[in-house]
Amino acid sequence: MSAEANSPEMDAKQSIKRRLRAWWDGYELEAEEATAEAVEEAEREAVAEDGPPTVKGWSISRQRSVVTLFGEGMTRCIPDDTKMRLTKPLGINKKLSVAELGSGLGGFAHWVSKEYDAYVTGYDPDQILQDAAIEMTTMAGLNRKINFFHCDFENFNPKQRSADIVYSSEALFPVKSKALCFSAIHKMLKPNGQFMMSDYMLEGSDGNAPGMKDWIAAEPLTPYLIDVQETRTLLTNAGFEVSIAENVTPEYKSNVLRAFADYATRTSNGEKSGHLHDWILKEGELWMRRIKMIDAGHLKVFRIYARKPVEIT
Repeated sequence: MSAEANSPEMDAKQSIKRRLRAWWDGYELEAEEATAEAVEEAEREAVAEDGPPTVKGWSISRQRSVVTLFGEGMTRCIPDDTKMRLTKPLGINKKLSVAELGSGLGGFAHWVSKEYDAYVTGYDPDQILQDAAIEMTTMAGLNRKINFFHCDFENFNPKQRSADIVYSSEALFPVKSKALCFSAIHKMLKPNGQFMMSDYMLEGSDGNAPGMKDWIAAEPLTPYLIDVQETRTLLTNAGFEVSIAENVTPEYKSNVLRAFADYATRTSNGEKSGHLHDWILKEGELWMRRIKMIDAGHLKVFRIYARKPVEIT
C-alpha cells in the first residue's frame, strides 16, 4: 500500500466524502419522510466537526444552509428565472462547449446541463466546494456531462480555445487581477465565443463611501470592486466586443429578499431546520450587509455580455 493511501490529506478527503454522503442521505431520508431518528443520525455524522456557525469557509453545515436557502447545489442566490436570463441569450446547445466560472456546489452547472442538454465544465477556487460538487454530480448521475476543475482566478490558466461559452455569476468580484483574468477568459474562448457575467460593481464611485470599508472587512472573501465602465474597458482591452452592460440591482435585491422570505414562510409553516437555523441566521447577516450597501447606493450588480470577435487573417 502506498504512503499516500494513509496520508492525512487522503484521510481528510475520505472523511469529507463520508460526511457528504451522510448529508446527502439525510436529504433523501427527509424527502421520503423517514423517521426523525434516522435523519438526526445522518445529520450528526455530517456536522460533528463543524463548530459554531460562520460564513468563513465551507463546512458541511454552511453548505446545507445555503442549499436550504437558495436551492439544490446553490451557494448563491440565483433562482431559475435569473439563470434563464443569464444563459438563454447565449444559444447554448449540446454541440457547444460551456464553462462556468465559480461553479460552487455545481447547482447552476446541473441546471444548464439539464436545461440545454449541454456539456459543462465548472471552475472554482475552493477545493472543498469542488470536491463536494464532484461527489454530488456523481451521485446525480451527471458526471459524464459535467466536469469540475480547481483553479486560481488570480492566475487563471484554462486550456486555450476550449470553450464556446463562458458564464459567471457573482464569482469574479474577489479577483484582484481582473485584467489578467479577463485576458485568460478571452484566450479560453473560441473565435466568436461568448462571455456573460453578473457581478458586484461600482458605478460612479471610488469605493470609499461610508460603510464600505466595514462591509469589505466582513466579507468572507475580500471584494476588489471596480466601476462598471472600468470593467467594460478591461474587457475591451482583453479583446472582447462588449455590447450589453445592464444594471440588474433591483432584480438581484428582490431575489435575495424573496429567498429569505420563503425560508421564513416555510419555517412558520412547520418546516424544521434544526441546528441549521443558526447557520442560516449567520448567512442572513452576510446577505443583509450586502443589501444594506445596495440600499445605500454604494454597491450595484451588473450583467455584462461580451463576444470574442472572429479573427481576421
